Amino acid sequence: MAIIVFACKSNSCRSQMAEAWASEWIRDQISLFEEILVEWTCEKPDENSGHEKITRPVHEHISLLRQTIVASVALDSSAVFDKKSKRIDDEEPRKVSKGQPISSFKRKMVKIKAVEAMKMDSVDISLFKPKTVDEIIPYLYKGYTDDIYPHIQKNLLGEILKENTDFSLYGNKNIGDTKEDESGGENKPVDKLIVLCSCGDSMKYKLARRSKSVEEWSIDAPTAASKAGEGDKAYRRVSLEIRKEVNILMGSLLKSPCQGV
Repeated sequence: MAIIVFACKSNSCRSQMAEAWASEWIRDQISLFEEILVEWTCEKPDENSGHEKITRPVHEHISLLRQTIVASVALDSSAVFDKKSKRIDDEEPRKVSKGQPISSFKRKMVKIKAVEAMKMDSVDISLFKPKTVDEIIPYLYKGYTDDIYPHIQKNLLGEILKENTDFSLYGNKNIGDTKEDESGGENKPVDKLIVLCSCGDSMKYKLARRSKSVEEWSIDAPTAASKAGEGDKAYRRVSLEIRKEVNILMGSLLKSPCQGV
C-alpha cells in the first residue's frame, strides 16, 4: 500500500487540486486495466497459453491501485479555521491545548475559484474541506481506504469530526508521536510527501518526519497570479500544471505492469 500526501499552507487550493487529480488518475488507471483484462479474457485462451501468467500482474496492479491512499493537508493548522466565524453544526467539539476549542471556529472551504477551475475538467471538489496535520496523522498510520477506490477525502473528514479523539492544532501527542518517528522508515507511513508551497522547514517538520520521501514542486499560487493580472484564468492554468505533475508522479510510483507487453 502506498500513501501519498499533498500539502500546502492552507489546504484550500493547490494541494486539494493535486489530491483530486491523483484520485482521478487512480480511478482512470483502474478502469483502463479492468478493460484490458476483459479484452484478454474474451480471447478465451486455452490453459497452456500462459494467459494466467500475463493477467496475474494486472490483477495485482489493480489491487495496488485500490490500496493506494492519496490525501491533502494544511501545513499551517491555524489557516484551516476561520477565527472570525462560529463553527458549523456538523463539526463536533474539539479541545486544543491553548484553551480555545476548535468548535468555536468554522472550518474554511476550498476556494470557490479552484472548485470552478476543476469543474471545467469534470472534477468535483466542491465538498472537499481543508484538514490539519494532526487530524490526518492517525489515519495515515492505520491505513484508511475507501470501499470503492482509495480517496481519503470522501470519508476521512466525517470520521475526524465524529470520533472522540483528542486532536490538537497546537501539537498534542498523537498516534505515531514516538522517538522512532525521527529515525528509520518503519514508523514513517507516508511514502511520498509533495509540498506545493514555499514554507520553512519548521512548518513542514511534523509531516516531513513521517515521510520516507519529500519533494517540493514550484507551482504558482493561483490567487497571487490572479491578483497580479492573470485573472481567474490562473486557477485553470495552475490546475492543469498540477495535473501534469501529478500524472508524472503517479506513473513513476505506480508503474504499469503492461510496459513491454
